[in-house]
Amino acid sequence: MLAVRSRKDAGDIIPAMFFGAAVAMIFTQIAGYAATMIDGIITIRTLGADAYSGVSLLGPFTGLVLLFGGFISTGEQVVCSSLVGGGRKDEANAVFSLSVLFALIVSGLLLFACTTFPRELLLICGVSVGKQPDLYPHMTSYLRGYMTGIPAMLVILVIGPMIVMDNGKRLFTLSAFLLCAVDVAGDLLNVFVFHGGTFGMGTASAAAFYLQLLFLLTHFLNKNCYFHLSLRTFSPKILPELFKAGSPTFVLKAATTLRDLLVNRINLAVALTTAAVAARGIQNDLNTMLFCIGLGIGKTMITMTGVYYGADDRSGLTKLFAYCMRLSVIISGGVSLVAFAAAPALARLYTGDPAVLSLSVFSIRCMALGFVLDTVSVVFQNYLQGIKNQRLVNVMNFGDRLFIPVGTAFVMGLLWGSKGIMASIAVGKLILVLLLFGALCFRCRRIPRKWDDYMLLPEGFGGAPSDNLYASISTAEDVVRESRHAEEFCMAHGSGEKKAKYMGLFVEELAGNILSHGKPQGRRHVNVDYRLFVSGNRICLSLRDFCEKFDPTACYAAHSGDNPEENIGIRMVGKMAKEFRYFNAFNSNNILVYLD
Repeated sequence: MLAVRSRKDAGDIIPAMFFGAAVAMIFTQIAGYAATMIDGIITIRTLGADAYSGVSLLGPFTGLVLLFGGFISTGEQVVCSSLVGGGRKDEANAVFSLSVLFALIVSGLLLFACTTFPRELLLICGVSVGKQPDLYPHMTSYLRGYMTGIPAMLVILVIGPMIVMDNGKRLFTLSAFLLCAVDVAGDLLNVFVFHGGTFGMGTASAAAFYLQLLFLLTHFLNKNCYFHLSLRTFSPKILPELFKAGSPTFVLKAATTLRDLLVNRINLAVALTTAAVAARGIQNDLNTMLFCIGLGIGKTMITMTGVYYGADDRSGLTKLFAYCMRLSVIISGGVSLVAFAAAPALARLYTGDPAVLSLSVFSIRCMALGFVLDTVSVVFQNYLQGIKNQRLVNVMNFGDRLFIPVGTAFVMGLLWGSKGIMASIAVGKLILVLLLFGALCFRCRRIPRKWDDYMLLPEGFGGAPSDNLYASISTAEDVVRESRHAEEFCMAHGSGEKKAKYMGLFVEELAGNILSHGKPQGRRHVNVDYRLFVSGNRICLSLRDFCEKFDPTACYAAHSGDNPEENIGIRMVGKMAKEFRYFNAFNSNNILVYLD
């Protein structure tokens, strides 16, 4: 039987696909938080610490909005990536359309709650009229302006990841810059022209969300875009899968909101001055913004994991996991060092008050110390969600976002007051990572040494090594060699001489055409990554290249002329194939062929 071979340059396409998408996805996450942070900086600078403290205490409410948005968006990403990976375009569009509809329905319910029960909503933030009469008016004013942008924010959270998957990462990155520019302009106009107080700050954010949404909707004017609104193939069977896939994010956001509520209450109980409340708000602002880095990498991980997991590709998934973890450590480590060193400058963006400044520098440096651990844990949780290990994700979510941070804040707050609460953000992350590492050691009965030890894949996932053939094709010599290996592989697995011959010709013709006519993106040479996988009597061939968009199924139709000798491999495999699918995602062309 033909032995599996190491894939030459197999990780080459993964970085090309992943990095650009991750950068865009980071901006996807930042877009949801940037407006609030900008509002905070301008508010404390122009309206004072009391106004800023009131706005910052609305964090749990923002978390409530993102709870529902994240639930819908993540469920959509997990389900759609599997459907796209399987070439099921109509079903993927049904899930996309349903997610947009859910976002609008939830937006309506949240707007109704904001206008009908504002006191009850603000109470969950840990602030009541009786206990904080000086902060409450600022909260209610900001809420009235900010809430009008909720529909746009939720729709952006839903369509953003799909636009990035549909090769619109540049558009989404530009939209994030547009959001920030419009919000800054709106805040400055509010302060110096309209004098609208915190209400104007919230309104400026809402306007920025709507302009960002309108800009993003231009993506769907392109007739070649993959996603569009259509419920033509909607099936009620999709709903349980959608809700199940999104449930870990719902748990994560719910735990985060409850954490912020409880830590707010603990901080208000031990804080001796408004400066301590403001410093905690500044720490939360910056931590939320930096958290977007891990979350953006993690969200990209979810969708790409879905593609590899859906294809039962253990080798590809391992390389994706290893690359993503290394990237997370490198990026977060660099950002952590910069944030620690620049803490005084970051604090001065908010205030010149010596009392607030001193506490803020301390709080920012505590946040920076825990940032690498936070990023790694978030990316790992998103990976687990991509392989549909919801049970472990939910356990980690409760531990990471609720029990550990609240318990640590409570103990350290009792011992050291507000400074203890600020330092608990780093201590809590260290406790989480140590617990997770201990659990992996217990599972492996030794210290984990290989990437497989951390990936927690199901037994037998990806098949036996002898049932997989991997290769990377970048030259004409590679084409000839891999065509022969594909034929030998099929023969070794009992596919029959005729089928094996045509599969070899198919690899030769299609890979050769890609090398000859493919237009590489951001690189000098074309590289084709392919895999043959046997499961029972079924043979699956997958081909992936990082070239400009090109649909080989259309090419096959064009080559169905009168000459029987022309492209015979493509012709015959196309006729014999049980399924012949193509999709373009993350700027890569993907072909899936199934032969029974």
